[in-house]
Amino acid sequence: MFRVLVPVDFSDSSTLAGQYALHIAAATRGARLLLLHCYQDYMLDAENANGSSELGAGFSLASEAITDEVLNRNQRDEQGLLDELFEELQHKARRIAPQVEVERAFIYGLPEDVIPEEITRFRPDLMVMGTRGSSNLARSFFGTITTKMVQEVSVPVLTIPQQHKGTALERVLYATDFNQTDLQALDALQHLLHPFAPRIICVHVTSESEKQDRQELDKLQQKLEARVQTDNVRFMLLQGDDVAEALQQFVAEQQVDLVAVNNQKRSMLDSVLHPSLTKKLVLETQVPLLVFHSNPKA
Repeated sequence: MFRVLVPVDFSDSSTLAGQYALHIAAATRGARLLLLHCYQDYMLDAENANGSSELGAGFSLASEAITDEVLNRNQRDEQGLLDELFEELQHKARRIAPQVEVERAFIYGLPEDVIPEEITRFRPDLMVMGTRGSSNLARSFFGTITTKMVQEVSVPVLTIPQQHKGTALERVLYATDFNQTDLQALDALQHLLHPFAPRIICVHVTSESEKQDRQELDKLQQKLEARVQTDNVRFMLLQGDDVAEALQQFVAEQQVDLVAVNNQKRSMLDSVLHPSLTKKLVLETQVPLLVFHSNPKA
């Protein structure tokens, strides 16, 4: 049974992520969709960080009852929001996809800790997360958890920008850098999106060695044709010095519905010296981004 994990924080972007996840799950013969919300004791965290215990036992005792009441109310409010989203998706699933089981999990802890634990427990085939905003503030705060998960987890991650509308999957771009696991990623992409019969454009952005890149792209095409059906796949080179900019321009011009990339695990030093293309696309792309994972040592 196909399993989809959807971490939510009740923002518009995470609600869109839930709807998009249901759209994909509905195309399967059977699926489980798990909504996950991580809650925290924000007031206690703030008090601990500010050292409020130094104010004295009298203050602590006097404020304890108020703090507990506020925390309980916050927890109830968040549980209520999760229930509301769960009921909304469950109602829609019963109407359009009765084979999809919608579930929910309300777990205490930090998302960066809880999400990997739930991946181990739930074993999803796909994780869907929302991304918000393009301002520096939004990118530095709201994009942190999603980009962290994209870089660290091993399951495919689909990110849904808050400004994206619709669930069409007719035109899909796969960006290749001739990674040795491109074949597995393209195979997985074909399998995942098969119910939607998309047209897939396999693209490599080149700046100088166009002849060599053309040869590498031809090799990839030949290997893929020997492995899977490729009637719906087209291969092409794009000119550009900035890979992310070239891809996003192509997405806009060709009205691409989804971008897929293969995120290679890298050393910490390499990550510092060469900022991740995947991370940049997560923060800036205007369409859903599907990230597969590979290990260069595999």
